This record gives sequence, structure tokens and C-alpha cells, in this order.
Amino acid sequence: MLLLGPLYHLTRRDERVRALAEACRVLRPGGVVLAAAITRFVSTVGGLFDGKVFNDAFAAIARRDRAKGQHRNPARHPAYFTTAYFHHPRELGEEVEAAGLAHQATLSVEGVGAWLPELDATLDDPARREALLGLLTELEGEPTLWGSGPHLIAVGCKEAGPRNAAGPRHS
Repeated sequence: MLLLGPLYHLTRRDERVRALAEACRVLRPGGVVLAAAITRFVSTVGGLFDGKVFNDAFAAIARRDRAKGQHRNPARHPAYFTTAYFHHPRELGEEVEAAGLAHQATLSVEGVGAWLPELDATLDDPARREALLGLLTELEGEPTLWGSGPHLIAVGCKEAGPRNAAGPRHS
């Protein structure tokens, strides 16, 4: 099951855990949830690349993002995103576990590759694309780099329950 969006639009932890718990509830035993989140550091890292961190209003938004994960855009500036929750990488696995799922992994989706200049040109060159994807595959599971890319994916599994005497149910 894919959860692409709800976790960053739910600004309260209890709401996020409830969304994950509902995903767990509807999964069959052994089922897998892939839950997307935005990293707490996306405003800061992205703002470094596009110069927004040198704007006082944006810098204040990025500070709050880093400190609390609560992204707010009080002036409703169209380039500063909407109200959202930005996860610290370790929080995502904790929320998956709190929802009753077995946390299998947290991975950085784009990793540091998201910030490469001329990414499209790199991906269009087969040799460079292969080298880049190899590096990103190696780095995606490195916990010290999880917050460096814009998005995270948490992998959670609903553990298989005991079988009844009649064996597995088919539906």
C-alpha cells in the first residue's frame, strides 16, 4: 500500500499515526506500507541552492521547519509551500511502529542527487545515469544522509498473525 501525501498534510502526530494505523488495519498479514514524508531539512537545503535562505522571511520558516517540523507560510508566498509537517528521519520509523507496523526501513527517495545541477542532462547520459544511480543506491540507506534529500519513504510491514486451525483464509 502506498501512502503518498497524507503524512505531510497531517500536522499532528496523532493524526499521522492514525493514518498509518488505518493502513495497517486494512492490510493483510505480511502486507507492506510505503509511506512518503518530506524531510525536516528540505527548506534549508533547497533554500541554500536557490538563495531563499538569505531572505529573512524564508529563513524564519526554515528555522521553524528544522526545530519543530511545523512548516508554515504565513504570507502565503507561492514559492514557500503550504502548511505541512516535515519529518526528522528518525521520527518516521517511530510513527510507523506506533501505528502497529514493523518498521523495516527508512530510505531517502532522491537523496543528495535531487540537488545536482543539470540533473536531467545527467540522467540522459547512460554512463552518467548508471554511475549516479549506483551512488544513490549505495547512499539511500545511510542514516546520516536521510535528511539531505527532499523526501523519505518508510517501509512498514503488518506482521503475520497466528493461523487458525483451518489454515489460511482466501478472499
